Amino acid sequence: MADFDPIEYIENMAEANKLCKELQFATVFASGPDNIEGIMADYRKVENFIVIDDTTDNHVHANGSGFFTKSVYTVWILAGYKYNDSNDRKKKMNLCRTIFRQFLSKMVSDKARMVYGRGMYYMNIENIYYHELGRYSFNGATGLYFMVENDVPTNLVFNADEWENV
Repeated sequence: MADFDPIEYIENMAEANKLCKELQFATVFASGPDNIEGIMADYRKVENFIVIDDTTDNHVHANGSGFFTKSVYTVWILAGYKYNDSNDRKKKMNLCRTIFRQFLSKMVSDKARMVYGRGMYYMNIENIYYHELGRYSFNGATGLYFMVENDVPTNLVFNADEWENV
């Protein structure tokens, strides 16, 4: 479990997807959605992206059996389309939906087959939020983003050796 890294898992999944390879999706990292357009501008010859947010939203909570840290990982699936071409935009949105479905089916399969042992045990793949982007969200790109939670046990046992004057 401690060896399972959700960000690395998502990166490997994006790079192993045949459709992403065939259509030359670039797998890149961003620290929040505000950085995505800048990253896309750096890749002027690339029109398709899997953007993995390398920062997470987290919170620590108790559930009656102990404490857990819930981390939320965000992934953007973006495809460039021809300017003012609603048919191409629709085609690219459907492409992003297809890749999203493939990612989800891979996660469900990997968790059920315990490919990573108990590493994916705490990933909440049974309830994934996703949002499709509006027409003008990014300059010349459409797509969606999804968010997956990983809720792992957190050791909050007090250790007096970590403190002075205790």
